[in-house]
Amino acid sequence: MKKNARKILSLALALVMILSMCMLSGCSVLDMISGFGKHTVVFNLNGGTLVSGELVQEVKNGGSAVPPVAENGRMNLSWDKSFTDVKEDITVNAVWENTAMTSTEVAAYTQERTVTVYSTHINGSQASGSGFFIDNQGTMVTNYHVIEGSAALSVQVHDGGTYDVLQVVDFNPVHDLAILKVDYVSNNYLTLCPTPAQTGEVVYAVGSALGTLTGTFTTGTISSTSRTIGLIDCLQMDAAISHGNSGGPLVNEYGEVLGVNSFSYVDGESLNLAIKADYINQMAMDKNWTVNEYEEWFTTESNRSWSPQDGEGNYFFSTVNTYHAVTGAACQFSVDEDGSMIPGYTDMCEYYIYNYDLANYDAYVAYLKTQGFVFDSDEVFGGGISYYYVNELSGMMIDLFVTTNNENLWIWAWDLG
Repeated sequence: MKKNARKILSLALALVMILSMCMLSGCSVLDMISGFGKHTVVFNLNGGTLVSGELVQEVKNGGSAVPPVAENGRMNLSWDKSFTDVKEDITVNAVWENTAMTSTEVAAYTQERTVTVYSTHINGSQASGSGFFIDNQGTMVTNYHVIEGSAALSVQVHDGGTYDVLQVVDFNPVHDLAILKVDYVSNNYLTLCPTPAQTGEVVYAVGSALGTLTGTFTTGTISSTSRTIGLIDCLQMDAAISHGNSGGPLVNEYGEVLGVNSFSYVDGESLNLAIKADYINQMAMDKNWTVNEYEEWFTTESNRSWSPQDGEGNYFFSTVNTYHAVTGAACQFSVDEDGSMIPGYTDMCEYYIYNYDLANYDAYVAYLKTQGFVFDSDEVFGGGISYYYVNELSGMMIDLFVTTNNENLWIWAWDLG
């Protein structure tokens, strides 16, 4: 009896202690017995951005968590499990689903995020193109050929405001892409499509057609998911683009960027190309130059590069380094349009003569390939063989003519227009 009495007394004391703790903590006896009934609920945004609320919450046993407010572009948010009547620790994952827009919705959505890029070249000429924001900190994408050789750059946004470019974040002449930044924050922006485009998919092109018709919006379909220009894999589409559209976005029905509008086949109809958006993700984003620093780089590079000719006495800027700049081999003669042989290297001549050396030749060909040149063809002449390397993107051709006795290398730099 005494043993039983002691057990009953111990149980009673324990119950009193539990009841006392429950009164202090505000929980039920059942909660107390189950370890105060508190469980951890973790919300995993799964690529989304937190707007408000808590991602980690403690709730009472049987209670409910409060879902945080989050966003992920235009996608709708749902959760993969219930967070009411919680009985254990759980992780709740965000499920994001796209919602297709009408064409008028796509137009309004994309136009608000597209810009016009204005460039003043180092030679004083002016040009313009298009671009689009890729974050809410004023960072945007355009084509490199829109900014090439610029001494000044500015951007006009959808509401007509104009901003000077603060930084040339990165650029890649081979892939014809450039990343710019302006002092324009909390701006709306476009996201890149995470899945490949499909042939037959409906697409929309936005940009400043002819450089003045801002916000021009056209529609079409993907004609081919792979067309190669130089070293660039492009999408072919029949959405209309023209001069000035370069650098603008090609988007799908969700407003996601599939490509960067860039080129057209001049001899065809509705044969237009957009650089695949995947190339944007390959940008290092590590230059962060001012426009002045870019201008200095371009000037330095052009001074050590060929000035290609069009065969009509016109010469152009390029950043394709000369043979002697790459290999260190001395230029023996520069031959002008009259056939006069000038000792050493003189810019803007008809062609240039070097001593042929196989190792130097191979090194220069390897360099040309890094600049987007591919071997096009060769042609046999009485005094030797010409090997033609073409950059389809820039329209530049390097003619490497090796004399029959392998003694000399003659080089022409052509602008094919």
